[in-house]
Amino acid sequence: MKEKIIIKDNFFSKDILDLIQKDLLRLKFKNRYTDLRNVVYQKIYFHVPLNIKHFAIKEMIKNVKEYDLQIKNLDASYYFLSTKHKEASPHVDHYSDVNCLVYLKGINILNSGTGFYHKENDELVLNRHIGFKENRGLIFDSKIFHTSLQFNEVTATRYVMANFFNYK
Repeated sequence: MKEKIIIKDNFFSKDILDLIQKDLLRLKFKNRYTDLRNVVYQKIYFHVPLNIKHFAIKEMIKNVKEYDLQIKNLDASYYFLSTKHKEASPHVDHYSDVNCLVYLKGINILNSGTGFYHKENDELVLNRHIGFKENRGLIFDSKIFHTSLQFNEVTATRYVMANFFNYK
């Protein structure tokens, strides 16, 4: 899976996506980046942790199994709400092997998607740019540097589902 990115449009059935989009509107999102004193230090990401029994997780797992990725377990799943940023924040997901990111609700535009980077002379260089499209799933190696592209001029708020897996 290293350096591989799988892109699947129409990740969920239309009925499941409709249920998820209704679910998003009833939930209370909490700022993701707070410290132990509950002080907010990054205001652009909000999340709702999902229970393993949540209907969206069951559907997501079923869809990921199509790719025979030798996955051992699901480590965590979240709905995320993110807004326009001032700058890119490339990162890797240290605590998982595979990320399954599903775009759930937002405006279908390139600059609300995800950018992927490679290292060149100790510098991160954006080399893949995948646009936001509702119901598009991205499955990728969590150690690939990636970021939301919502730092560009033309962008929009987006809802995604992020799922973190580990290998056998």
